[in-house]
Amino acid sequence: MRRRPVTLPACAVMAFCLSAPALAAFNEALPYPSEVALSQEGDNGFVFRRFPSSQRLYIYDLDTPGHSACNEGCMGARPPVYAPASAQAMGDWTTVRRDDGRLQWAYRGHPVYTFFHDGPKDPHGDGEGGVWHLVPYEK
Repeated sequence: MRRRPVTLPACAVMAFCLSAPALAAFNEALPYPSEVALSQEGDNGFVFRRFPSSQRLYIYDLDTPGHSACNEGCMGARPPVYAPASAQAMGDWTTVRRDDGRLQWAYRGHPVYTFFHDGPKDPHGDGEGGVWHLVPYEK
């Protein structure tokens, strides 16, 4: 039987697949957790978003250092950004243990959340009740 030569498109696909990095739940080399992305929003500068859903991240004024006050009924509209059990602090990012025992990411000591009702371009939850604020990105 005669072998057919591998075509250029097939070689390109193979090279792409072999060069693609494996997906990991957590990478200590990143300046922020793999569950978080940094996105540029034109004149608004950079904002943190949950990855891969792309929802903006928020902090809650009623949280105390190292503790989330948004549990039970609150977290339905404000889902926490959970961290894997193996998560370690990195730069401004640490973890807090929630009332249910799960870990949640915290930025500069503030547990972070998303807002269920945010649109792709409009952060509807910013300033809500005077206690919810977008996570500020500062270099």
